[in-house]
Amino acid sequence: MNAAMLLKIIKFYGRFMPSFTAIGYYARAPFWPAFTTDLTGQTWVVTGASGGVGGAITREAARRGATVLAIARSAAKLDALVASFSGKGKIIPYVADLALQSSTTAVAERLIAEGRKIDVLQNNVGLLLDDYIQTSEGRETSFATNILNQFLLTERLLDADMFAPGAAVINMASGGMYNAPLTLARMNAPSAEKYSGVYAYAVHKRGQAELVKYWQAKYGHKGMNFYVMHPGWSDTDGVKTAMPRFRRILQLVLRNEAQGADTAVWLGATRPKGTNPAGFWLDRKPRDAHAYDYTKVTKHTPEELADYLRAELAKQA
Repeated sequence: MNAAMLLKIIKFYGRFMPSFTAIGYYARAPFWPAFTTDLTGQTWVVTGASGGVGGAITREAARRGATVLAIARSAAKLDALVASFSGKGKIIPYVADLALQSSTTAVAERLIAEGRKIDVLQNNVGLLLDDYIQTSEGRETSFATNILNQFLLTERLLDADMFAPGAAVINMASGGMYNAPLTLARMNAPSAEKYSGVYAYAVHKRGQAELVKYWQAKYGHKGMNFYVMHPGWSDTDGVKTAMPRFRRILQLVLRNEAQGADTAVWLGATRPKGTNPAGFWLDRKPRDAHAYDYTKVTKHTPEELADYLRAELAKQA
C-alpha cells in the first residue's frame, strides 16, 4: 500500500468512524421520540433476511405485528429464523438466490401470484467480494446481487401493481458509496483484470442511491415512498467474512445487528413525507449523499442507469 492510499484510508476512517459506529448511534438515540408503531396487518418483504441486519429487520417488523416475507438463498437459515421467532407477527420463508436473474424472477412471480399487497420492500441483500466471481448466468456476482436483481425484483413488483397505497421501498446502501460517482462502465466487471471488489461495491451502492431518485420521480405521484439508507458499521457475518481486518480493528465499537436495522424499520413504519430522495438516511435522519465533490461528477442520469439495467436483464429474458 502506497503512502497516498494509506493517507486516504486514515482520513476516511477518521472522518466517519464516530458517526457510523455504535458511538454515533448511542450519541443520537437518546434524542429520538418514542417509536411504538404497530405493524399489524402490514406485509413486508425483506431480502437477505436470514441473518445480519436483514434478519434483525425481519424479526423486529414481525415483533411489531407485520407478516414478513423473508427472502434468502439458504433454506436452513430461513427455517432457523422462523423457528427462533415468537411474536404477534409472522415470518414466511422464500428461498431464492438473488445473485441469479432466473431465481429472482421466480420469487417475484411467486409473490405476484400470491397477490399480497406489499407495504414495505426492504432491498437489504448485498455483498462485498475480494475476488472476481461469476454467477452461473455469466455475471459478476456482486453486481448481480447488489443492484441488478434488486432492480429486477422492485420493477416486477411495481409493474404488477403489488404495492399497497403509501407503500415504501428502502434500499440498503452503505457509506462505501461515498467513494464512487455514478458510473456505468464499472457496474458489471467483465473479467478479473483490474477488478476491485471494494470499488465495485461502492459503485453498486451509489447506483442504489440513484435508483431511489429514479423511482421517486416515476412513482412518487402515486403516493409511493422511496428511501436509501446506511445501517452504519455493524458487526454481521458478512463483515466477518468480507472485512476481517476492519472488524478486528473496530470490533469494540461496531453496531450490533439491531442497531444497524433500526433506521430501516423506522423508515418502513413511519414513511416520512416530503423528503429529498437524494437524502442518505442514517440514524433516522437524511444525510448528504456525497462526502466528496468528485463523486458528484457523472456523465450519467438515474434514468440512464435504469435503462442500462433493463438492457442487461433483456440479454437473458
